[in-house]
Amino acid sequence: TAGLPVSETVLAVREGKLSPLAIKRRSPVLHKPKHTEKVYEPLEKIAVQIQRAFDGTARIAGLLAEKGAGKSHAVESYIRNDGSISLSAGFWTTEETVHRFQKRNLPSVARWRNRRYLWDQVKDIPVEVRMATPFERGNVCEDPERCDTLEEKGGDPSESICPKCPVYTECQERGYLSQSATSQRAKVQLSGMSQLFLNPRHGVRVAEILGRADEIERLCIIDEIEAHDLFFECSVRQDVLEEWSANWQGSALGNFAKALLNVLETTGQPYGNAVRRIRTTLQAFEPYKEELITQMCHVNVRSKVVARGIIDAETGKELARFSIEFEGGTSVYIPLDTDAADRLRTKGLPFFSLDSFVLNAETKISMQMSQAIALGILDTSTVENIQTFPTVYPNRNWTLWHHLKYFFAYYKWDDDAPMMWRNKVLRFWVPPVLHPDIKRLLITSSTLSKRDLRRTFPDEEIVVTRVEPAAWVAGNTVFQIRTGTYSPETLLEHYSDWNVIGISKIGQRFFPGIFAEIEKDPNINHAIISYTPLIEQLTDVAKKENIRFVAGFKQLERLEEAFEKTHVIWVIGTPTWEPGIIWRRTQILFGNDEKPICYETDMEPRRYKDERVQSVYERNVISTLKGIIGRMGLNRWADKKVILVTSIAIPDITDRPETLLFDWEDFEVAGGLDKLPEVIATRQRFEMERDNLTAESSRKEVERVLGCSTRQANRVLKKIRGGNIPRVLFRDQIYSLLSTGEKTTGELVASIEGHPTSVRNELKRLIDAGEIVKVRWGVYSLPSHAKH
Repeated sequence: TAGLPVSETVLAVREGKLSPLAIKRRSPVLHKPKHTEKVYEPLEKIAVQIQRAFDGTARIAGLLAEKGAGKSHAVESYIRNDGSISLSAGFWTTEETVHRFQKRNLPSVARWRNRRYLWDQVKDIPVEVRMATPFERGNVCEDPERCDTLEEKGGDPSESICPKCPVYTECQERGYLSQSATSQRAKVQLSGMSQLFLNPRHGVRVAEILGRADEIERLCIIDEIEAHDLFFECSVRQDVLEEWSANWQGSALGNFAKALLNVLETTGQPYGNAVRRIRTTLQAFEPYKEELITQMCHVNVRSKVVARGIIDAETGKELARFSIEFEGGTSVYIPLDTDAADRLRTKGLPFFSLDSFVLNAETKISMQMSQAIALGILDTSTVENIQTFPTVYPNRNWTLWHHLKYFFAYYKWDDDAPMMWRNKVLRFWVPPVLHPDIKRLLITSSTLSKRDLRRTFPDEEIVVTRVEPAAWVAGNTVFQIRTGTYSPETLLEHYSDWNVIGISKIGQRFFPGIFAEIEKDPNINHAIISYTPLIEQLTDVAKKENIRFVAGFKQLERLEEAFEKTHVIWVIGTPTWEPGIIWRRTQILFGNDEKPICYETDMEPRRYKDERVQSVYERNVISTLKGIIGRMGLNRWADKKVILVTSIAIPDITDRPETLLFDWEDFEVAGGLDKLPEVIATRQRFEMERDNLTAESSRKEVERVLGCSTRQANRVLKKIRGGNIPRVLFRDQIYSLLSTGEKTTGELVASIEGHPTSVRNELKRLIDAGEIVKVRWGVYSLPSHAKH
């Protein structure tokens, strides 16, 4: 529920009757760096710096600038100045870029669509209806399921499926197959695959969209990528290895697959040994490299050669003496020579050449998948049929053998190599391989460093443009809490059987204040970002009219317009990742270091002993938080506030003069965001006075600055004075206090430094000795002769 309950102490501080330091607070863990002299330039000057990254001749250029600095505007300017680009990014980033470019009427924009684009919206329409007016509903393929399934198996749909499609001609004009020609003509190419230019798997597509270099020389751009994402994943499934082991039994590939299965299925062995054994296996099969590569690209079909030939009825010449009968019933001729083969092709009769064979013996014949489909050995009529096909590699220059060789060449140390065997899939990561058709590549990022690029592309010419963050629009503010990172463990609470999750007491303290601020003014739009389990507790809040969105840290796609319309954004907690993800990303980036990686944490969770692991964790956190702040557009739009309830230091955010560090107690004293800067300034003034207290400071001054009792003030002074001040007897303190008039027991106990019981015992002793008198119950005075 909304509302901001506060204590009497907070009310007294709010009214100026008590020092803000009287409120008990958690110790700060975040501090403003002193002597910050960085000058932040206006966005217009930053744009000029960014534009320089588009010039030059180096094959790889890095543009390192914060999100929201105007990189997209620089791209637009480059295009309007007659430049041609091919841009790849994440899917949703690409969608937003398409929308923005179209909105600004950029010329000749081509967006590469995958075959399943809008397929879900049209797949239930009857085939005859769809085929009567193909592609008019926005989809780019009328048979994507078969095509994609064949491509996953290593086949080429454009060769084996598309030519037989009833809308083949229309597809070449305005469907999926038209995209290559359209892209080559366009000034702007956009692709939703961030690793398009880095992974040889996409080599054919890159060649298709770039076209010939002498036509249009394009600047290829990878937009907003992180260091570990420059590396790409390779994998092989257990069922593929088992398939190879069975289909190629007795051959190099069968033996290789069996050896890998033995390594992967061995249990009870340390992780590093598995990597080492795979490396050893690869070395053992090096002599069979060419045979392995060929077999990885071919299907191996069961067959039998029989004595059944054919004579050309027109010429009377013998064209074949033998035929091959394949498993499944398909039969083809073995031509006597090339002339016979040409004649069989002319007559439309199936044939396949064999150099040697044993008549009527069961054998296996190796061929390309496209040949097997063309001969009718493999049936592509249904998705189910295609799913039974063996798996092959379409490119003999990029097979599992090449993946593993490339991996082990880069990661020379087994223990920290990023390879894992999980859920019956072997996964590993390798450095990028630039497509040879790419003449210039621009990589933009808010998190990469020059060192990252040089480590990743050690043999390439690299020029890096680093752009300092832009100044914020006057009045925009970031409030960052200084007292903790507020992890899921502190903001969430598990009840009973650990399946029921609620908000912890700390979280329950935060949210009433947030809700009160949201309800204060319905014209101010708010948004909340936090952990997904916590967000799930806020369904009612998300329904409020001035809430633009409530989302988890990793659910921020498609929210560009929502960010623009948000005035206040609450970021509650520090983004987290599973330790395994942090370890894996560390291995990807540092697994080739000679120094082994230590994965242990200190006593504090998410504080890693190895600085490389810690740097990866912090980079992920900072990247996420900077991305949120960048999307808020503090350097472009006015009337923006960001509240960060996390104490991790964010470069060029935490150290800005517009960023104010606060305690939640400051927010409670302020009663909202409007007066929070004033309350922070007051608290900082009192903290400065506290830091300036000296041994000569009076007890009254200490009480005023700290808002504490006389006893506490005495303790503080004693500590300041080194603990060497003479101890004043209880008797002398009591005499001093009573010399000004009558005092109650409570007043004496509160004013005298010491244990209350000891003070009361001294009062009783002095009464018994006649040195003081009890005026009435609980009230004391000096004897009349002592007063004079």
